[in-house]
Amino acid sequence: MPIAIRRATDEDSAAISALNADVQGLHAERLPQRFKPPGPGVFPPEEVRAVLAKPDHHVLLATVDGTPAGYIYVELLRRPDASATHALAMTYIHHISVSPRYRRQGVGRALVAGARALGRNHGIGLLGLDVWSFNKPARAFFRRCGLTVYSERMWDLEAK
Repeated sequence: MPIAIRRATDEDSAAISALNADVQGLHAERLPQRFKPPGPGVFPPEEVRAVLAKPDHHVLLATVDGTPAGYIYVELLRRPDASATHALAMTYIHHISVSPRYRRQGVGRALVAGARALGRNHGIGLLGLDVWSFNKPARAFFRRCGLTVYSERMWDLEAK
């Protein structure tokens, strides 16, 4: 199964929006107070096009035999040196989603490799992301891709 990774274009916005529905549904099911269920207004094609137009924001599309199989949305972050912290450059993964039909076939790994390569092409070696603690399969996947925990976020679910 040959997997092709390429930079997404405006013409891919509907496919990317559709690919987002699976991961959006998982998040909405587990954290309905935070995430909306998938639907026409959730990461719609026009929002995808707006992301594609932002400098330092990139979406890579994975296809298998020409069929969209997954995407990864990354931002090339550059933070200047500050009084308490050193400068930081990071390829930050905002979203990754692989169609259930193509999971466990190397599509996600190819997308992460594509994000790494994109960052390196811009002089950035560090890759980072946030992952929800409930998402054990995603956490295991990212560990298999060589990422490690470096921070934890906490919140009070009782707070309104």
